[in-house]
Amino acid sequence: MLRGHAIECRINAEDASRNFAPAPGRITSYREPTGPGVRVDSGVGPGSEVSPMYDPMIGKLIVWDADREQATRRMIRALGEYEIGELKTLLPFHEAILKTEQWANAETCRDLIEDPAWLKTLAFPPSETPADSEAPKVEQDYTVEVSGKRFEVKVIGAPASGAGAAPAGGQGAAAARPAPRRATRASMGPSGNGASGDTLTAPLQGTVFKVVVQSGATVQEGDLICVIEAMKMENEITAHKTGVISELPVTVGASVQLGDLLAVITAPPAD
Repeated sequence: MLRGHAIECRINAEDASRNFAPAPGRITSYREPTGPGVRVDSGVGPGSEVSPMYDPMIGKLIVWDADREQATRRMIRALGEYEIGELKTLLPFHEAILKTEQWANAETCRDLIEDPAWLKTLAFPPSETPADSEAPKVEQDYTVEVSGKRFEVKVIGAPASGAGAAPAGGQGAAAARPAPRRATRASMGPSGNGASGDTLTAPLQGTVFKVVVQSGATVQEGDLICVIEAMKMENEITAHKTGVISELPVTVGASVQLGDLLAVITAPPAD
């Protein structure tokens, strides 16, 4: 005989405010909710890593109670007690949905899920970073190669630790194709991409599955630039503005991190 009401929330490593973009990373602290009528099916713990190569699910949170209203209250409590440190998950999304009028009226919440403005209200607070004054700064000259062209650049900041560029006059790494550059700061564009001025940056970590434009091509805002594969999903990255592709440092099969430079789109030349 069936009795009571059960609710299940799938806890994924995704950022709802960025159109449910995968958010892989390492779990620092982990604590599951407990109590009567609460069940968690999971296989992770402190130190577990959610890889961009696989499904982003962390666990399934299930609750049971005498009726739908009581089960909803129990689920909201359980979501609030679920601790997954240093990882963006759907915990705040589920809690927000369960507190809506639509859910209370047993209606679908499709209008909210498809509303970018509502999803942005679920944005995670920015990560705290050490003040610039806390890190030693040095001035270094580099020779870098971008899209087959060599540039002399001066960098003032922390000592470089990556390959792909070498001090001016150096050998070896300076001639190699550089890894995608990390933008200092990225903000979400209207299409969910990372964009700041002319630069288009990766909104997630993954592997470049397809590149559909070439350096020098003219694109319109919203045109497809590339596709990034992450956690079994293909994420289309579109142009945040109209212009000319002046830099395109990504290739098919390359791995990119959140904030890596995908393209530079500059204003088209005046007629």
